[in-house]
Amino acid sequence: MKKWWLFLLITLSMLMLSTDQNRFFRISKSLEMFADTYRVVNNQYVDKTDPNKLMRIAIDTMLKKLDPYTNYFSEAEMEQLRIGMKGGWDGIGVEITKHKGAVLINELVEGTPAHEKGIEIGDVLLSIDGVEITERKVKDIENLLHGKLGTQLTIKIKRPITGKEEEITLARTKVVKKNVPYHGMLNDTTAYIVLTTFTERAAANIADAFKELQEDYTPKQLILDLRDNGGGLLIEAVNICNLFVQKGLGVVSTRNKIADWDRSFRTLNQPIDTKIPIAILINGRSASASEIVAGALQDFDRALLIGRKSFGKGLVQNVKDIGYSSRVKLTTAKYYIPSGRCIQALEYEDGQAVKIADSLKTEFKTANGRVVYDGTGLFPDYEVAKPKESAIVKSLKKKLVFFAYANAFYAENDSIVSAADFEVTDALFEDFVSFIKKEKHTYVTSTERELKKIKAQAKREGHYDVLKPTLSKMEKQIVEDKAQDLKKHEAEIKRLLKEEIVSRYYFERGVIEARLSQDIDIDEAINLFADKKKFKSLLAPPK
Repeated sequence: MKKWWLFLLITLSMLMLSTDQNRFFRISKSLEMFADTYRVVNNQYVDKTDPNKLMRIAIDTMLKKLDPYTNYFSEAEMEQLRIGMKGGWDGIGVEITKHKGAVLINELVEGTPAHEKGIEIGDVLLSIDGVEITERKVKDIENLLHGKLGTQLTIKIKRPITGKEEEITLARTKVVKKNVPYHGMLNDTTAYIVLTTFTERAAANIADAFKELQEDYTPKQLILDLRDNGGGLLIEAVNICNLFVQKGLGVVSTRNKIADWDRSFRTLNQPIDTKIPIAILINGRSASASEIVAGALQDFDRALLIGRKSFGKGLVQNVKDIGYSSRVKLTTAKYYIPSGRCIQALEYEDGQAVKIADSLKTEFKTANGRVVYDGTGLFPDYEVAKPKESAIVKSLKKKLVFFAYANAFYAENDSIVSAADFEVTDALFEDFVSFIKKEKHTYVTSTERELKKIKAQAKREGHYDVLKPTLSKMEKQIVEDKAQDLKKHEAEIKRLLKEEIVSRYYFERGVIEARLSQDIDIDEAINLFADKKKFKSLLAPPK
């Protein structure tokens, strides 16, 4: 018997060694083939080649075949990666976008040099230190704006309303974009905290906000808003959970290709409150670290998830140094939350996303025995239907019509009432309608696109003459219906117009405050808190 086991052990060891040797041979062979190809192309290709550019193409193409989160970063691009992790950078406090060939200031950080020097949202950026930037990519323009703390730069801007050009000299400073841009009381008992990203000190900032509300008021329940939060630092997710659950609990574990690198993360500190009822707001853009917090607190039955299904990113990335000040951000593991599930909703085959089949999803249970599943993202405990966005609103947003009108409004109005009290009146709405007509805004609906396809198909098949009267009647009806779209979607348009105008005066915090009175997810959360029996039943063990 002992000889049999010894023989099996030796055989398995030899197979593993053979497999490893085969893999190492294939890696060595592939590297040799690539090096030879690279050398031949650079030395003998008929036209002049750029070795750095060719290598970048090769690396990017290889990584693209893995997943969207595995990326190469050159030395210049590392600054953007650091900003994503830290939430701060050395610059002047603006964010930019490109629209119709123009580089626009689309966001301004309050209290930064750009704000203090009178730069405004909507200004057109023409040059930086004499360098014309219109033809450059957004990330390259951002690299020019960022720089060493205290250094100066001169930018040329054009005011969108007057067309006046100005040169402004500014000194770069430390710009910090708040990861907790808003916290406050929604009513006498409900505390509300917004977390936009899991950058450094995210947990500490939530703790400070919650303690401040406890000191100034008497909150009986808490809403933590993680909607549109794409994640960030895993450790901050663990620390946020630690604020509301006992010390010593396992929040998340990571499983790597190399088992020795597997890690488990537990709560290490005393919590600040383990009793207050919590509702966490999530949606389809809540991902990664957001899902760790929401998923772990759901698994502990510590919080009720409200909203829509989350994105489903259960992958962990680490940054690896590959020399010459370059890095690769590489997917190295999957994470698993307390119930044992991984919420990764997609697999990647040759770089293409493939939805995990229902047959491969496994049932898990929360601490109270409620059923949850892996491979899906997070399903809310209480689902709130997402309001459907109308075609005209999609078009107005895409073509920056709200953005342009808010610029014009701001140019003519030095101030407005508070963000919470500001409303788009009927008169202001009619002025916006006139602005749209003046701008000659047009848009094409999905119905029009489909009708165009039907017409083309009818012509190809020889049926157009018969169908022409019907199709013409449909086209006319669509035109008439579109003429009523602004009035039909007035409430939706007023809401978005309000947010855009408020942003010019009160920045990100003001926009959040302006939304509160019309936020259906918040309304549902408050209603559930009020119905204590229903709130508890949603967290209770199955009967």
